[in-house]
Amino acid sequence: PNFWDADAIKLDKIIMTMVESETTELSMFDADQIDIAESPPLEEIGRLLDEGVATIYPDLGIYYYMFNVEKKPFDDPRIRKAFAMAIDRQALIDNVTQASQKSAFAMVPFGLPDVVPGDDFREKGGDYFQEDIAKAKELLAEAGYPDGKGLPEIKILYNTHEAHQKIAEALMEMWKKNLGIDNISLSNEEWRVYLNTRKTGDYQVARAGWGGDYTDAMTFLDMWMTDNGNNQTNWGSPEYDRLIKEAKSNPDPAIRIKAMHDAEQILMEDMPIMPIYFYTNVNMYKPWVKGVIVPMVGGYQEFRWAYIEK
Repeated sequence: PNFWDADAIKLDKIIMTMVESETTELSMFDADQIDIAESPPLEEIGRLLDEGVATIYPDLGIYYYMFNVEKKPFDDPRIRKAFAMAIDRQALIDNVTQASQKSAFAMVPFGLPDVVPGDDFREKGGDYFQEDIAKAKELLAEAGYPDGKGLPEIKILYNTHEAHQKIAEALMEMWKKNLGIDNISLSNEEWRVYLNTRKTGDYQVARAGWGGDYTDAMTFLDMWMTDNGNNQTNWGSPEYDRLIKEAKSNPDPAIRIKAMHDAEQILMEDMPIMPIYFYTNVNMYKPWVKGVIVPMVGGYQEFRWAYIEK
């Protein structure tokens, strides 16, 4: 009753059900045990979209892998670039994630402003690299690992989740096929353990994701400053830090936007992170659920105007 817009609220309460398994969540939705479901199993997304049960919503976020630049073989930027160039993002989207995500060849997603009103930061910045298996093999050879021979054992770390596992499996197979790397395996950990493993740097390459907190490219860039707690790659660049500080302190839009573009270029040149795709959200609502708003920023649902109509 003390909420500032209480008169607009139509629901008496919302019951949040915590379900770990996507498959279980979908079964509960089908059985009318829950009215809303998020992130259905990857193998079911195509069918659910075709049947009109699920809907895709834009999301200001990125799915990526990060490299520990102090752990071999990813202490060499050529290896990091080779791995980034040797995966087929569109094939991953079409055959695994199936939610119309956009392939990512930079850190900052589409949908954020550039200098001129109406211009998009990502469109102006463009892609910083391309998928190129031949070039990836060339980089491996330059680094001393022709056809992947001699590479140390590599483990892909991800937090326990059906979708993350399927993505990791797909990327592992691409690296095996395209680069000839056989000694690569998967390692999954529960969320808290996984976060601690990342924080302590006890990994080689790990799954990660980031959703924007506000509608400016900075929300995807300042996290890679040397001393930022979100930067768990052990990578740092004085020039990158300088550019980000300049973008944070200069009130001139043209100067700050250019500084962010220049910083992103450094990030992609050193490649401590491997962009994979820009997020979308896939949600399901029962026909009687009305008025739920899904903002592009924040990865949440707004229930202020929601109501039930049966």
